[in-house]
Amino acid sequence: MPENFPNILSWNLLHLKYILPEVMVVATFLLAIVFDFAVPVERRKTTAYLCMLGLIAALWLNLQQHQGFMADVALGQPTHRTIFSGMIFYDQFGNFFKFIILLGTLITLLLSVHARELFGKNHGEFFLLLLAVCLGGMFLASASNLLMIYLSLEALSILSYAMAGYLRRDRKSAEAGIKYVIYGAMASGIMIFGMSYLYGLSGTLNLFDDPATGSKGIASLVLGFESKYAASRGAMVAILVMVFLGFLYKVAAVPFHYWSPDVYEGAPTTATGFFSVVPKAAGFAVLIRVLCAFFPPGFAEDKWMGYPGAEKIVAVIAIATMCIGNLAALGQKNVKRMLAYSSIAHAGYMLAGLSVLDDTDGAAAVLFYLVVYLFMNLGAFVSLVALENVFGGSDLEQLRGAVRREPILVVALCAFLFSLTGLPPLAGFIGKYLIMVKLADRGHFVMILLIGLNSVVSLYYYMKIAKAVAMDAPEQATALTEKTPLSYNLLAICKVAALLLLFFKFEWLQEICKQVLEPLR
Repeated sequence: MPENFPNILSWNLLHLKYILPEVMVVATFLLAIVFDFAVPVERRKTTAYLCMLGLIAALWLNLQQHQGFMADVALGQPTHRTIFSGMIFYDQFGNFFKFIILLGTLITLLLSVHARELFGKNHGEFFLLLLAVCLGGMFLASASNLLMIYLSLEALSILSYAMAGYLRRDRKSAEAGIKYVIYGAMASGIMIFGMSYLYGLSGTLNLFDDPATGSKGIASLVLGFESKYAASRGAMVAILVMVFLGFLYKVAAVPFHYWSPDVYEGAPTTATGFFSVVPKAAGFAVLIRVLCAFFPPGFAEDKWMGYPGAEKIVAVIAIATMCIGNLAALGQKNVKRMLAYSSIAHAGYMLAGLSVLDDTDGAAAVLFYLVVYLFMNLGAFVSLVALENVFGGSDLEQLRGAVRREPILVVALCAFLFSLTGLPPLAGFIGKYLIMVKLADRGHFVMILLIGLNSVVSLYYYMKIAKAVAMDAPEQATALTEKTPLSYNLLAICKVAALLLLFFKFEWLQEICKQVLEPLR
């Protein structure tokens, strides 16, 4: 045992105050387990309401931490610090992503309570899995150490596998779980292999310098790589490819996107909506943090470690991701599978913002887009889950003429689809606009043109969904008589209102997105 172990333990206990939202999620998870075992089977839906209360409390604590950061900014004090012996960052950046993750999980819980496909004696287990994945995503968003990144990513991923295969008697769900496990295990293995080499070269697992201990992080050590290991440049590039493979897999970027359509189609629809937002947001959080470590803003505008064109590599991945995602969606007949390819395409749009590596304004546009994506994509799944309850499936054939039965949900779904396309007056337009403005500042006009063309392509398959639910004749044989819960209509209306608000009043959120990136500059 190290001689300073008592001091380390005392410091770590003192640091618990910095992770109060995570502590609240853990406490809620443990309480919900006991509660779920104690209540009768027919009342296990109440486990979801307990989980919601815990998430609301965690959101409140998260907002209190945000207020603390704002006070520090006003006083000119540092707004970031490393805690738990350098394993975690306590900063505005992590706090921002925790808010997205908590809000996305809360909305998914509201969806899950009345989701017909989840009804059964083990209904409470699904709510617990949601909380556990949320916790893994929160730690991933604030991880500042390669080991912590890996453990958080695995915690998020392994529990996601269970959610994908949750419908045990459904062959597609079982297939989704198996494929998710296989692809995830491969990506994780390659990533940790690259991390082990990176540790061997740098001698540290920390991404950034730790002022408390004076230890150097990878962000400082790699700047001197060219002078130390000039002959090993190719090896270092190969190592970085292995490390970033895991992150690109999590955000479903090409060429690591193959798992997404099958998993999204086979998983429960509520889980699919959750996968499209929460794990993706956590993946972008760690991707941006690691990019800022390996490609420090303001350093070597077009050259890093003597390797020219690093921005071009990210741009090529972004272009391939948006093009393949949109083109593959054109021929789909299942709405969940169509939205899976749409999710791939939107990952491409966000990667386009990250292709500007020499400052963080592009990343700020991506953060804004993620908030908008939370409302418009998860909103589309709110409508889809409700329509599935009524019509018994998510194929276009089954959803024809849904407007005659659920006019509010169908109108809201069309609004979400318009926003996903990027049409005004909805916030999806502002999200793409901010990314394209930053690309224009750098002269990346080809990328802007491709984003525009891909948006036109996406309009075709989004409108194919809108036409089926709003204009086609209904399939009476598949219609059920179950009444749609009021909560679905209220959720859909609130999300449409949020998209309208963020179209007309977006500057405040844009400023917050720029501000939370200050620690990474």
